[in-house]
Amino acid sequence: MSQSTRTSKTAGRKTALPSRSKKSTSAASAASAKAGQPKKSLPGTAAIGEDAIAMLKADHKVVEGLFKRFEKAGDSAFGVKRRIVTDVIAELTRHAYIEETLFYPTARKAAPDTAEHVLESVEEHHVVVWMLSELADTDARDERFDAKMAVLMENVRHHVEEEEKEWFPLVRKAMNRTALRELGARMQAAKSDAPSDPLALRSAVA
Repeated sequence: MSQSTRTSKTAGRKTALPSRSKKSTSAASAASAKAGQPKKSLPGTAAIGEDAIAMLKADHKVVEGLFKRFEKAGDSAFGVKRRIVTDVIAELTRHAYIEETLFYPTARKAAPDTAEHVLESVEEHHVVVWMLSELADTDARDERFDAKMAVLMENVRHHVEEEEKEWFPLVRKAMNRTALRELGARMQAAKSDAPSDPLALRSAVA
């Protein structure tokens, strides 16, 4: 499913420079400031240059990376595993939010053959978000903690495989690159609106 998952959004020490005239200094400062300004993105185009499917796959990779870190953590690395699970909850909640509110409805409309896949994916989200909620409330020293995480990873990996191999290609075939990039931009913007509680997602009551 996408990916705790993250992009870091330095200033050097000032050193003495040879004196310049006020005019040349002001011109240089203005040019520097202008050069440092980010280019404006075209309307509807993802600033990161990713289309919707590429964005979801990137999220999947972030989550899989967290899973592998959890699997490599020692049995007694309670603090480490707790932090990893916290990141997993945040990543999967944001990912599920943009899928359910934007990607799934758009994909189903553009590629009607994906309707059953979308419905199944929402039901899989339903199971996952409740597991995330339980993990959030389970102490890392609890003997059920690792077991719950193992079942979560199994479910998410199955979900990701079905999406990427079975029906994402149908969506890519049905939507042109421009439409996918416009959708990707909307999804990227919507991530900041995602709830922190997985049970606040639509799929929690599906």
